[in-house]
Amino acid sequence: MAKGRKKMARWKGAALGTGLAAAVYLLGLLLVNLLLVRGVLADGFPAAAVLCVLAALSGGLLAARLTGWGAGTLLAAAGFLALLAAVGLGVWAEITARGCVLLLCVLAGGLLAGVLAVRRPRRRRK
Repeated sequence: MAKGRKKMARWKGAALGTGLAAAVYLLGLLLVNLLLVRGVLADGFPAAAVLCVLAALSGGLLAARLTGWGAGTLLAAAGFLALLAAVGLGVWAEITARGCVLLLCVLAGGLLAGVLAVRRPRRRRK
């Protein structure tokens, strides 16, 4: 963003990041299911785990870019994690070991986004 623009409120940026993460995850799951039906993939779980990382990464980076707040990446990842946990508990009434792995992948994606979103100050020439 340009220097003159105002940054978005932190909760709005985190909400948009959570929405983007959910959209990336759902579209990716559609692609994974298509590949499973076609016989290209034997097991969809590793692809779902990678999708969790990529979804949290994309949502976190968007939140950091909109708000200018590096911790917004973790807030967006926490929102996506809460969304996945709520859907998982609502559908299956328990979270299995694979579900825990997916939730850990979401946290890893949020942490990766936090590391990538931090801007280091540039050195000035004397």
